[in-house]
Amino acid sequence: MVRNAIASTVAIALALTSQTLRADEQPKVAVVPSTNQLSMKLSPQVSGEFALFWQNAAVTCANGAVEAVEWVAPRPQFAAEILQDFPVTIGFGIDETGRAIDIRALEGGYVEGKFEISFEPERGTLKLSADNFLKSLTIRDLMPSLRASRFAAQSPQTGCRITYTPEYVEADELTLVELARIGAAPGFRFSPSQLDRLGGSNCNAVGWPAFLLRAYPDWRKIPGVRGARKWSLTSFDIEADGAPANVAVIASSGHDDLDEEARRAVSRSRFAGGPRTGCVAPWWRNPDVIPAPPARETESFPGYQDCRAQRRWAVAPKLTFPQPYNDRAIEGWAVLGFDVGSDGAIRNVAVLSAQPSEEFGAAGEAVLLSARFEPAKEAQTRCIERITFSLDRNKRDMDTES
Repeated sequence: MVRNAIASTVAIALALTSQTLRADEQPKVAVVPSTNQLSMKLSPQVSGEFALFWQNAAVTCANGAVEAVEWVAPRPQFAAEILQDFPVTIGFGIDETGRAIDIRALEGGYVEGKFEISFEPERGTLKLSADNFLKSLTIRDLMPSLRASRFAAQSPQTGCRITYTPEYVEADELTLVELARIGAAPGFRFSPSQLDRLGGSNCNAVGWPAFLLRAYPDWRKIPGVRGARKWSLTSFDIEADGAPANVAVIASSGHDDLDEEARRAVSRSRFAGGPRTGCVAPWWRNPDVIPAPPARETESFPGYQDCRAQRRWAVAPKLTFPQPYNDRAIEGWAVLGFDVGSDGAIRNVAVLSAQPSEEFGAAGEAVLLSARFEPAKEAQTRCIERITFSLDRNKRDMDTES
């Protein structure tokens, strides 16, 4: 297998894809992208010449090296070409629960880089560097996966850092487990050739067999994992009467509860178009929510005021959730300072604090810049707003399957 990891000192921008966030007390409008966030949602790329993996060095903190109790690697992804060819160093701390906080890019991330983007409100058009945008998507899971990892509890650490190095694998050299791992995600659909390769036969040569009866895993028997998705890929044959045969789990995240329920669901299903051999079906269980660190009250920032006490929204902010963090069910918050012109426009936005990563500050900035106050006789300065990014836990209990 040929693997290439090419280092350089180039830095790029990180664009956070987003989805609408439910919030009971927050107003809603369309998001205007800022230089640190682009509000759009992309489906995972199904194919490409390469697959990108991230290799990580040891974690070091102010007191020395630390080991993870549960390490979550960034998700691999397909790439049409080698886009990200330099290492990225992330700085962070570890709180008393063992989770990473204060996560930020130190080298190789969007903080130092340039993201060529402009928005023309009059025309409603957005211009950006497509090359930089595609590069930015390659690092979208670095900070979320670090937050999903867990270190020793009750041992807070500061001054931590970790370096991730990209490693490209030629797509046709992927192992079946690597291919299955990439494909076990919402929105991803294996191509017919990928399914045939996973199943080792031609089940999909004439199209996926139609369900006569579709059974599902009993999700009540499959507890979730915080910040990480359980997944299982099952292979099976179809007999002439539509009954599955030779049902087996060929790749998985290693969780026996999901593997057992996946086999049971496939065995109880019935299909049209038999007989066939080498069919495959992916299943996954969405992550459980990782709550945000305790939020700072706006009163803890002296010299700032709540401008909503004197003014009303003309166009209220529309809350959006950073998609990479939604994928891992990671909550966060941001406290922002800003000015308001007499025309109601919001200017001079500054991130005063954000957790668990700086990317929630960027997302909060985009949310705030989507809004506008009603005009007033006088401008206001040093306004403050806290934006909370929370997930509907009841909705996430409805787990996703293939």
